[in-house]
Formats: sequence, C-alpha cells, structure tokens
Amino acid sequence: MRVLVTTLGMLVTLGVAVGGLPAESRAAQATLVCPATAQAGQQFVAGVTIDVGTTTALGAYSAMVTYDPAVLTIAAVDGGDTAEFSGRPTTNTPTPGATNIAAFQVMNVTSPKGVVSVAKITFSVAAIASTTTSIGLSVESLFDTNDVNILPITANGCSVSVTGSVPTTTTTITSTTTTTSTLAAPTTTTATTPSSTSSTTLPACSPAPVSITSNFNGTAIPKDAFIWFSSVLSVPGPNPAAFTVRCDDSTIDFVAGGEPYVLDVPRASVTFSPASTLATTEFDSASQEWETVIPSSGDAGNAFVTGLGFQVPVDFPGGIKQVTWTCQLSSDAPGIRIQWKWAAAVYTDFSPDPNSLGVKPVDGDGSVYENANEAGTPENFRRFVIGGARGGGGSNFTGGHSGTKAVACPLEPTLAIPLCTDAPLPPNLDRKIGKVRLLIARAPGAVGERRVEKLRARIMRRLEGIVRLAHRAQRMGRISPNCARALERMVVEAR
Repeated sequence: MRVLVTTLGMLVTLGVAVGGLPAESRAAQATLVCPATAQAGQQFVAGVTIDVGTTTALGAYSAMVTYDPAVLTIAAVDGGDTAEFSGRPTTNTPTPGATNIAAFQVMNVTSPKGVVSVAKITFSVAAIASTTTSIGLSVESLFDTNDVNILPITANGCSVSVTGSVPTTTTTITSTTTTTSTLAAPTTTTATTPSSTSSTTLPACSPAPVSITSNFNGTAIPKDAFIWFSSVLSVPGPNPAAFTVRCDDSTIDFVAGGEPYVLDVPRASVTFSPASTLATTEFDSASQEWETVIPSSGDAGNAFVTGLGFQVPVDFPGGIKQVTWTCQLSSDAPGIRIQWKWAAAVYTDFSPDPNSLGVKPVDGDGSVYENANEAGTPENFRRFVIGGARGGGGSNFTGGHSGTKAVACPLEPTLAIPLCTDAPLPPNLDRKIGKVRLLIARAPGAVGERRVEKLRARIMRRLEGIVRLAHRAQRMGRISPNCARALERMVVEAR
C-alpha cells in the first residue's frame, strides 16, 4: 500500500509552525502523504508523520482531521510505521466530517526522534462524479516524552482529485450458495440468514437484533491467511453486582471478489460476578460457546464477547466494504445499557482450537495477560499478525474497532405486569398499572445513564404506589389477598 500511495501520490507538507522546540531552532513539521488522485467508490490511505527534530523525542499527539462527509468517510485509522506509535490511535468523530486522532507512547523516553510515522488513515470515497476534495489537519497538541508541551502549533491541509464516477448496475445472482466457515468445522451451506432459534432464555435487549456495518482497509488478504473477528462490550454503571449478558444468533456477512460469505459466529455469555477475582475467557467445546467471567468490582472497560477465526479460501482484495456483524444481545439485568463493537485482524497462522488462542478477556490488566493489549487479543498468536481486514499489523492485534452500537435492556424482565385474574381491578389501580406499562415501554428509547436512572427511579416509585393502593384495596375487600401478594412480588422482583 505504501508503494501504491507513493506511486499515485504526492507529499503534502503541513507547515505545523511550532515556533521552536526547546532544543530546536526550527518548527516541527507534520506531513500528510496522500494520493494525488482517487477513484470514486474506492479507498485510499493517507499517512501522517511528524518531524520533531533530532533532539526531541515525541511522546504524544492529538490532531483533528476534517473532510467533506459527502465525499469522504474514514473507514479505519491504524497506527504508523514507527514502532512506538504502531498501535491503533484513539479516535472520535464528534460530528460528520471531523475526526479526532490521538495517541501516546510509553515504550521509550529517548525516541522516536526525527520524522515519526504516527498514523495511517483509510478513506472511503463516495460514488460521485469527478471533483476535488480537501482534507484538513490541525495538530491540537504535541508533547515530548517528558510531558513538555511543544507549542505553538498550526497546520495546513491537502487536496485529492476524485476521478470518474461509479455507474449504477444491477446484478442478478442466480445461486444462493454461500460459504459458512469456522476453523473447527468448515462447511458449505445455502443458508444465508441466521437461525431463528436462540439458546438464550434471557430478556432480549433493544434493538433486537443489533447489526454493525464497517469496512476493511485497503490491504489485500492472501489465500490461507486467517481473519480473526472479535467483538467486545462494555456496560456503563451503576449495575447489579451479578448479571449476565448473552450474544446469540450471531453472523458476519460480506462480499469478497464477487462471492457472498455468511459466517456463523459462536454464541457467547459474559458474566459479571462478585465472586470472581480475575477475568477469564474459555471456549466450551460441548456447547460451542464462548464463556467470559469478569469480576463485578473490576474497572469498567471492554470485555471480550465472541470471536471467529476464518481461513481465507482465495486471495481477498483490499477495501472490502459493507462487512456486517449481527448479534442478538440479551441480559438478566433490568435497565442496563450495553455498548457493543467489533474488530478484525489478519494472521498468517492460527489454531483450530479456540482454547489454544489465549484470548484476552478484558482490556489492560485484570486477567492473566498483564499487558496493554485490548480485549480479544489472541495472545498466543501475536507474532503472526499482519496487515489487513481492519488492522495494520505490528502491535495492532485485534484491528481497528467498528463504530459502537448501544442497546437498552428492558427495565423489567418482561414488559408484562402481573394482573389479578380472580376479580376485576379497581379503576384507580388499573389506571396506575397502565401508566407504569407506558413508562416501561419507553425504557428502550432512553438515552444516557442519567435519563435511564431517572426513568428507573420513576417506575419504582409508581410500582411502590401500586402496592400501597393494593394493600388498601385488600383491606377494603376490593381485591383478594392473592392479588395483593402478586403485585407486591412484582415490585420485589423489579428491585
């Protein structure tokens, strides 16, 4: 890809005027390497380097990339070629067309110096007519390895000429045969949709199912290499001390080289347990299920959910688009919100035995793998990682994550409040139950922890009021003792 970019491209120097580093008489310089032209409907890679001079070691940077979202979207952001910054940067897109990129390194206090390759950005070009589009870059902050600010900072952008347009065509597929594969048992099947049956008995969260679509980067994937697909979740608190989240009916689908693929992913459970002191992940070969257990007292972060090693049957081109992972998430914890995302990296060697992979259960520390690698890293096969899918190789063992999807779990294990069947309810009690049902029905649409908590508290107050009314109605002989106990049990279970 570097050869391709160099052949197609030009060096656009971003004059990051830093007035003078402490030991330098000239400004630091940032350079964006991008192609002079790009084809509509295709992808290209832009590399970011920062020249900090020969006496200053780069410790951290933060930058903002701006672009026209009608023309360009960012498909992936990977680390650069310099070892200290080869890990995937932190990214955030607060508004369409503006993406923050930041990274720091603690590997070395005396390097890197000179020209530092810090990031590679894969852009997807929209299927549009010929145009010229600008990419802006503002370096918001630079720090050396002693945490000294490198100031001031300014930046310039570059332009890419988009050539041609992608004609709209209609293709009729006469065969519905697709390849469904796992390392353990590769098969060929005509099924192109997930099974309608699920192993879970937990209440489904909304939306159900949830799907995330993302793209691969521009690196081709050779035949017989392995794509390691992994997904992670986080559950922002406050949460119950013990609960379980499941992922069932999980599939990955995409088209490569004109051939459709639908991959069945093993189901999974993630259990948050107060009795656990160390996060673990193992694969139950009997149930064909990933099982992850996490201490409830651990730091909130990403936890591994499920993964699949897929051996590529033919050479895959770079830039595969519309890779979609679908999963049915469920939980026995009323009212929680689950953040879910996925990643993919390429390996030259892998194992058909999931338990031999050494999958890391959580980010950072907290498991037997005390390192900074991300949840889902196959620790026993790290040396075989190469660029491709959503990864750049090096120390990027999971590949770049997709966007995140949030799902909301119902505030009640079911949305049905038990009604008394032995006699009609008094009108005022019936009305209050109806109002609580409406509040519960609104729960999946609640966004933000504070709003969820306020809604949960409001529902609990209403339920407790219903119990008080029920006891009063019982004393007056308007409902039976069994009916009052059923309503009281409803509130106890909700707590």
